[in-house]
Amino acid sequence: MESYILTNAEHDVMEVLWESSGPVKTRYLLDRMTEKGKSWKRQTLNTLLFRLEEKKVIIRKRGEINSFLTESELMQTQTRRILADLYGGKLENFCAALAGSKNLPEEEVKRLYELIDGWGK
Repeated sequence: MESYILTNAEHDVMEVLWESSGPVKTRYLLDRMTEKGKSWKRQTLNTLLFRLEEKKVIIRKRGEINSFLTESELMQTQTRRILADLYGGKLENFCAALAGSKNLPEEEVKRLYELIDGWGK
């Protein structure tokens, strides 16, 4: 299974890529990161891009960077990985951990039932 779990810094880069309408240059990413309050050097960004490429989350081609996964696709793969790694791949284990020793609000329980009912259709 690919390693889609991202660090906060990697996720910051991905947010910029998702906001853009297509492939971008490294200079654009550096400028956007500066606008977001990050004072990264080019080498820092290149290291992050290398890691994202290794994780198969981005594609770098001819000096341009593009997202390989949409935000939704990344969330789905991260969730599946967490479910597999931490909860034995079982949704019921995750729900039990989420609920803990306290009761979930009735509205949340109702919404969970609606989601589960929708999976079978």
